[in-house]
Amino acid sequence: MSVSVHTLEFHKPRPEDVRWAKPIFVAAERMGCEFCFGNVYAWCEKYGTEITQAKGFFMSRNKPGAYCMPIGPGNLREALALLREDAARRGMPLKLYGLNTQDIPLLEQACPGKFRLEADRDYFDYIYRREDLANLPGKKFHQKRNHVARFMRENSGWRYEELAPGNLEEALAMERRWARQNHERNPDGFREEQLALERCLEHFEAFQLRGALLRSGGQVIAFTLGEALSRRTFVTHYEKAFAEYTGAYQMINRCFAEHSLGGFEYVNREEDLGNEGLRKAKMSYHPAMVLEKYIAVEI
Repeated sequence: MSVSVHTLEFHKPRPEDVRWAKPIFVAAERMGCEFCFGNVYAWCEKYGTEITQAKGFFMSRNKPGAYCMPIGPGNLREALALLREDAARRGMPLKLYGLNTQDIPLLEQACPGKFRLEADRDYFDYIYRREDLANLPGKKFHQKRNHVARFMRENSGWRYEELAPGNLEEALAMERRWARQNHERNPDGFREEQLALERCLEHFEAFQLRGALLRSGGQVIAFTLGEALSRRTFVTHYEKAFAEYTGAYQMINRCFAEHSLGGFEYVNREEDLGNEGLRKAKMSYHPAMVLEKYIAVEI
């Protein structure tokens, strides 16, 4: 039986789209960081992301010509037919990203033998138990606890403070200073990240973001920011700290998990983008799982 299709009308993400997109994300109970509206909106300029809602699904496409795995409660075969038609109008095969191992049998059921799969290792997500980040239990977290203890010894006047409209500018100022200090490592990447952060913070309340600051001597020396992905999983988008404050990264990470993320079971700290140093740092926190991601290309 053929599936009727119609022209999809994609548009650049708008702040008001959070009202329909976020309920789809929360209901889907996904664990991949692609399905956070703050992420979609923050990085849409870099990736040329456009979104739409059709057949009960959230759909998105990017400038390179790939489509995120559609998510929603509707008929997946119908959703893929819509994307296939859109890809054909753009003169390219249907290419999907953001698939995890749960999606593969669903894709095969909807379109048997139609897609070639390849692992997308640089975009695997690192997912942790919130209680592990908050408590740093056992021998495997011994070094992390040492860093936290050293931070507390060397910064007797430290203070933890949740992000709110009144201190967002301080967080942004801290990130700008951090970027200037680290500019030579990745000038283009840090500027893109800064623009994405600014886009997020502009809609802090509307997007229901959460974050926190760490102060020493009254000055902001670290901050973190993210959003709920589902009822069980929180995604951390940003975490910055000044290197001269030993243990500041470990401290903001631990305090945020302990004091601000109660009720969540997991914390997704996103991908490593193929950066070996970042990969090592993420593995050092002993993830509960490394969420595999796949690209699927129609053949």
